[in-house]
Amino acid sequence: MLKKDCKLAYISTYSPQPCGIATYTEYLINGLMKLKKDLSIRVIAESKAEHYKNNFIEVLPVWNRFNDYSKPIIKYSKGFDIIHLQHEFGIFQFDNRIIKMLNGLNEVGKKIVTFHCIKPKQFADLPTIEAHIKAVANLADLNIVHLPAQQAVLTRLGIEQKKIKLIPHGTELINIDKKIAREKLNLPIAGKILLMFGFVKAHKGYEIVLDSLREIIKYFPNTYFFIAGTLPSKPKKAEIKYLNYLKRRINALHLTKQVIFPNKFFSNQDVPYVIAAADIVLFPYYEQDFSASGAFHLSIGAKKPVIASRIPKFEELGNISEELLVLPHNHRQITALVKRLFEDTEFLNYIIKKTDSYRKKTSWQNIAKKHLEIYLA
Repeated sequence: MLKKDCKLAYISTYSPQPCGIATYTEYLINGLMKLKKDLSIRVIAESKAEHYKNNFIEVLPVWNRFNDYSKPIIKYSKGFDIIHLQHEFGIFQFDNRIIKMLNGLNEVGKKIVTFHCIKPKQFADLPTIEAHIKAVANLADLNIVHLPAQQAVLTRLGIEQKKIKLIPHGTELINIDKKIAREKLNLPIAGKILLMFGFVKAHKGYEIVLDSLREIIKYFPNTYFFIAGTLPSKPKKAEIKYLNYLKRRINALHLTKQVIFPNKFFSNQDVPYVIAAADIVLFPYYEQDFSASGAFHLSIGAKKPVIASRIPKFEELGNISEELLVLPHNHRQITALVKRLFEDTEFLNYIIKKTDSYRKKTSWQNIAKKHLEIYLA
């Protein structure tokens, strides 16, 4: 076990900042503290986090992605045995600050980097992206990735195998009764609910589900499509244009009674109820990022059948069933799969059983255990 006085620090965004990396780090820390109550953890967080301190954890919001974040991070990392960076390009950017920061952490016992997203050069706007990834990975003592596709890219870039560890994204186990969830959210108690949740963005393919819904209601008239989300706080013009397009599309397809779209942000406290209320969660995304999906893990955490595009982001769904992956932009395959899940009880039970198995395998407790093994190695 880690020695009692071992000091562990995370470099990450943190709550209440609305960020998937912040949520990930919080879940991981909560899992660790349940396993080992004598841990002493510091989160060296971006400035939108809140300062917080108790017997287990201290959150210091001391840096900003738009300034030279290397200086405060190095300053507040001094004296720590393990520094664990939760890396995402949108946060730490592509310039030399992260290199300067990692070089400035040489006094630390162990430097770990979790790459939440890896994008090959051919799919990126930045020609030097792979050189940047390689430079960051080489400066770490260990690199954690969530997907085999990410691991393969690091291997191709020449990162030693002993410096790469594959650990899946964690899963929060949600056990909320469907009826209770629907009552809380004022959703129809009867009928079937298809769900998409999170920020509304064009690459997520809401219009594909609308085309599918038009066919599904011919077989199951009492089916609803719940869009549980809205635009980001500072939307781009293209995002506003897409939202308005969706509204027009709903009207044009005469689906206003079947689509539940409150156009609001749902908090982290509400999201488990949002997912629990659904019958099927849909991810008809179209993107080329090599990154795991936190939304996918939340969905399987509630034992919900998931239908997703056959893209790198959802390759994990194959661990439940390859039959749940559909070709991008293919509403007919979504229709056929929804129809089977609604009609074929034996198939549905098989999917739920496999989902339950995978959610337990990737529970935050199990993922925290894997991290502890790395920290003490």
